[in-house]
Amino acid sequence: MKCRFGDERLYDFHDSDVPERCFFCKTAVDECFIVREIQARKMIHVCADCLITRCSEYLLDNTRPWEEQK
Repeated sequence: MKCRFGDERLYDFHDSDVPERCFFCKTAVDECFIVREIQARKMIHVCADCLITRCSEYLLDNTRPWEEQK
């Protein structure tokens, strides 16, 4: 997806992030949540278990609407 506001660099993913794996526990999962890791201030994928148990290590960041790519 593409951001409408020209601030795509604020939504860069962490260098160590892999979309089909949880950033914290490295478990392969079918569905991940996308949040902002606090230390690096980068976006990461997190599984449901880590979303609860490691909530002090990320921020929810759903501040911009996104457009679908055509």
